[in-house]
Amino acid sequence: MSDFEKWFEDQDFYTNMRFIHGDKLFDKDGDVYRVLPVQMTYQGWNTQRQRSKDEFVALTQEWHTKGWNARQGEIDELKAQLNNMEARYIEKKKGVEGLQGRIGEYSRLTISIRNEFDLWSDDSEFADVIEAQIENFEALRGEHE
Repeated sequence: MSDFEKWFEDQDFYTNMRFIHGDKLFDKDGDVYRVLPVQMTYQGWNTQRQRSKDEFVALTQEWHTKGWNARQGEIDELKAQLNNMEARYIEKKKGVEGLQGRIGEYSRLTISIRNEFDLWSDDSEFADVIEAQIENFEALRGEHE
C-alpha cells in the first residue's frame, strides 16, 4: 500500500468512496488510478507533497545560506582582528628591537666608562656618576642579560 493510499484511507470521504467502488477503489492502469476521483485526489496530493518538498529544500538552502553568511562574517571579523594584532605585534617588536639596540649601545658605553673608572678611581665625584650610570644600565637590563 502506497503512502497516498494510506493517507486516502485516513480521510473522511474514504468510507463513502469505498462503499461506491468497493475493492476496485485503488485499481491502476500503469501509474494511473482507474477511479477518476481517486486519480484527481492523487494528483492534488502528489502536487502538494512535491510543493512541500520543494519548499522544504528552499527553506533548508535559505537557512544554510544565512548560517554560512553569518559565519563568514564572523570569520572575516576574526581575520581582521588577527591582521590588526599582527600589525601591533610587528610594531611592538620593532620598538623592542630599538630598545635592545639602545641597551646594547648603553652597555658598550658603560664598559667604556668602567674602564675609565678603573683609571680614575681616585675621583669620588666621577665615581658617583659612574655608579649611577651602572645602576641605570642594570635597571634597563632588568633580569635579562
